[in-house]
Amino acid sequence: MSQTGGVPRTIYVPNMSDHVVTLRGALHHHNIRCEVLPPPDAETLAIGLDLCRGRECLPCFLATGDVIRACRAGTIDRANSAFFMPASPGPCRFGQYRVLQRLVLDREGYSDVEILSPTAENSYRGFGARPKALRLLVWEGIVAADLLLKLRYEFRPYELRPGATDEAYRRGLEVIEAAVAQGGGKALMAALDRIAADFSTIAVDRSTPRPVVAMLGEIYVMLNAHSNQDLILQLEAAGAEVVTGTLTEWLHFADVTKMDRDVLFGSWVSLLGTKALSVYQHRVERQMFARLQHLLRHPADAPMRDLFEMARPYFDPLLGTEALITVAKVVEYARHGVSGIVNVMPFSCMPGMVVSGLSARMRRDLGQLPWLDVNFDGQRITNIRTRLEAFVHQVTQFARSHERGDGPASAQA
Repeated sequence: MSQTGGVPRTIYVPNMSDHVVTLRGALHHHNIRCEVLPPPDAETLAIGLDLCRGRECLPCFLATGDVIRACRAGTIDRANSAFFMPASPGPCRFGQYRVLQRLVLDREGYSDVEILSPTAENSYRGFGARPKALRLLVWEGIVAADLLLKLRYEFRPYELRPGATDEAYRRGLEVIEAAVAQGGGKALMAALDRIAADFSTIAVDRSTPRPVVAMLGEIYVMLNAHSNQDLILQLEAAGAEVVTGTLTEWLHFADVTKMDRDVLFGSWVSLLGTKALSVYQHRVERQMFARLQHLLRHPADAPMRDLFEMARPYFDPLLGTEALITVAKVVEYARHGVSGIVNVMPFSCMPGMVVSGLSARMRRDLGQLPWLDVNFDGQRITNIRTRLEAFVHQVTQFARSHERGDGPASAQA
């Protein structure tokens, strides 16, 4: 097999979200060819449903369908390629995607196609000739992409010329990918300055603030517009402004849980390395946020250890899983004054159901904060628009009733 640093010549990456362009840029910088697959759609869902057993979750159907569709297209150099499919430990089925896909590829006659699967167990330490440097560069790009998404969601509901924000967003993605391909660092900081200058030209009218809704939950469904039926656009159309969780937080979560495992097993050298990396990442992240802070009305995300403490009254951090992050972010956003929570999840998602089960107690403690659970199984939810309109009406009433309050759900700045 023709490889670079022990890695197949071409890496094919399923298109979970726009963050994938930063991975493509980072791989190119490390002389590893990367191709991003087309976004998932009805065709990939149909393929995934046909090849899976039916008990898997929606992200598994889509990711598996993406891989098999690419193989069937016949455009892949199978002997020199691999599909990128990260994993994680714990009870979530995400950790088993690579196992299922290996079985499906073998069964469909693609046994020579490889799967490249970095894991959260070592905080996605990377691959290739310089795995740590690659992982750090990908991380920088992901932080930049998350900041760009924050700008998009804060500007788009108030833009005076429809489409102006999305145009600036697409330009921003191109600038970020190019900067990551150059090695990040100063190039990425300059890219953020260019993005800030671009967004500052967008004409907006915020004289009538919208109620803010936090869309949280399972990371694939939260970030992938096809799987969540463009839920953010639908919430905006119903009159809300949306904030979301970030992919950056998942990487911080992977770092912190790895450090906890290192302490548990006495892996002190590994602990020191991860701790030093985490300190460096937080410093760089603060510098990146500062480049755009004058355009952002919502504060920076809380450190992961602080989020753990926010979740502790409802969910012990030792239990882990995405449920921990979602519970913590609900508390954090409630403290920032959001007026509603949308918890998105694939049908039968264990972490999502845990969060849903805790919602009554959390709502009681947060002043009966409006809450909507939305399950996605690949079928189009025919009444979603009606449900969202009713929810946003409830959110609007909640925001108005708390405009002069000082509690956890007081009006946003």
